[in-house]
Amino acid sequence: MSVNGQEASADEFSMYLDFKKALVANYFKQTYGANYTEHFWTTEYSDGTPLQKLMEEAKAQMTRTKIEQQLAQRSGVIKDIGYQSFLNEMEMENSRRSKAAANNEIVYGPISFEVQAYYSYYMSGLENATIDALRNNGIISISEEQLKRDYEINKKSKYAQQGAIDLEWATLPYGSGTAYKDKSDALVKMKQLEKAFANGASFKETAKGLGVDVIDSRITNASRRAAALEIPLALQKAEHLEVGKSSDIFDENEALHIIRCVSIGDMIIQPFDQVKDSIASQLALEKYRDIVERDVKEAAIKWNRQSGTNLMNKWIGMNSD
Repeated sequence: MSVNGQEASADEFSMYLDFKKALVANYFKQTYGANYTEHFWTTEYSDGTPLQKLMEEAKAQMTRTKIEQQLAQRSGVIKDIGYQSFLNEMEMENSRRSKAAANNEIVYGPISFEVQAYYSYYMSGLENATIDALRNNGIISISEEQLKRDYEINKKSKYAQQGAIDLEWATLPYGSGTAYKDKSDALVKMKQLEKAFANGASFKETAKGLGVDVIDSRITNASRRAAALEIPLALQKAEHLEVGKSSDIFDENEALHIIRCVSIGDMIIQPFDQVKDSIASQLALEKYRDIVERDVKEAAIKWNRQSGTNLMNKWIGMNSD
């Protein structure tokens, strides 16, 4: 197969076949109840064989990838867009990560990429770099007027933040150094609080009578990031509570908790100046993808039928067990 004159090897096309294998198998499983047997790929269904669909899916993804690589190359982001260069870069990245891990340096993500994970990492980086290049050379331009128009259209749906959540928070630690060495004993006490509140009792007074500490707490937009790291389960539950309702008993940071929502503040619309950079990034991404879609439709694609048939027969032999 070639895209705008750039040829792809059988090994490269096989990579895309492997990427799409599970997707196609699941489609025929969900649509026809097809089981993965020795003859799965060549069994005929109303919309063709799984092998035919797999080939088309692989062609589509490879075409789009080649178009994105060619666009990046024209924009000066990357010089070599060949498959071997892709594999060499993966090897170098894996080597860099292994050395960093051995030196106790921080490594974000896996220590070593498999090819599919590296492909996603590679394409994401290529997309971001190409968008930056297209913006710098003026091919993608976004005016202040466009930014403001998008903001006005979407400010309630995209740029509104939840108001502050006021909570009453009952906490009962357990384990070494606490009054409840056994978690089960602490759970009995918290279940008494949960039952009393469900029957209409005052949350704070009942908790006080049971010897359970209750604090007033507030979650704001400023504190959400820290809460997401320190008390992610509590944050999740708080954000789904209605006013006057309490959570179930949950366990976090070696303590049992029940939280009650006292009030929820009005939604806060983020100011334009605070979000205009993110709006610009989103609009640039949309324009980039429009360019890619246009180039995909206009691409000159050639398919070597005989080589393709030989490759697919070989691929079936390797994936029929």
